[in-house]
Amino acid sequence: MGYTLASVAGSSIHATNRVIYPLAFPSQAPATERLILNRRQSLAESPWTFATQVTQTASQWVLDWTWPPMTFVRAEAISAWLLSLKGQQGTFRFAPTQRYAYNITGTTLASPGYSYQDTISVKGWAANVATNLRAGQYFQIGDQLLRILEASAFADANGAVTIVFAPELRRDFPADTAVNFTTPTGVFRLGTSDGLGYTLTPDRLPEFGTITAREAV
Repeated sequence: MGYTLASVAGSSIHATNRVIYPLAFPSQAPATERLILNRRQSLAESPWTFATQVTQTASQWVLDWTWPPMTFVRAEAISAWLLSLKGQQGTFRFAPTQRYAYNITGTTLASPGYSYQDTISVKGWAANVATNLRAGQYFQIGDQLLRILEASAFADANGAVTIVFAPELRRDFPADTAVNFTTPTGVFRLGTSDGLGYTLTPDRLPEFGTITAREAV
C-alpha cells in the first residue's frame, strides 16, 4: 500500500496544496520519544549569606523522537511532511504516549484560569465519585499541553476537582473552557531550520535518526 503525504500526516494537507498549521503528526508511531519541560530561570545568590532567590520567566516542552527503519514509500511521505513544515516556520500537533487511556469527556473549568496559575478547579464528574486522575497524566486547555502534579482523589459535592499542574498557564481562560483529558496534544515546531532527511541503514532501509522539536509558545 502506498502512502501519500495526506495519508501519513492527516488532513492538514489539502488537495489545493495549501498547508494549514499545525499539521497532524504522521501516523507512523515513534520508536522512541522523550518529552521534558525546560524552564527559563535565573538565580541570584547573596555573597554574604548564600541566600538565593530564583526567578522564572518562561517554560517550554522539548520533544525528542526517533522513527524505526521503514519502507522507502513511507520514508518519502514523511520526508515530504518534514519539508512541509518549512524548517521552523510551520507547526505540528503531538500527542504524548500515555500508558493508560482516560475516557472522561465533558470536563470544563469550574472557575476562570489565569496566566501564571498552576492550580485550577475542573468540573464534569458526578458528586463525590472517584476521579481516577493520576500524577503524571497529561491534559490540555486551549492549545497548551499540561501535566498533573496532584489531583483530588474524589470530586466534591459539585462534581469539581482541584488539580495542580505544570507548566503554568500562559494566558487567561474563562470558566467553562473545555479541559481535554482524553486526547491531549501540544503544538510544536522543529528545533532547527537545517534540513532533515533519512539515512540508509546497512540493511538499505531509510532511518531518520533523532529529531528535536520545541513547543510553539
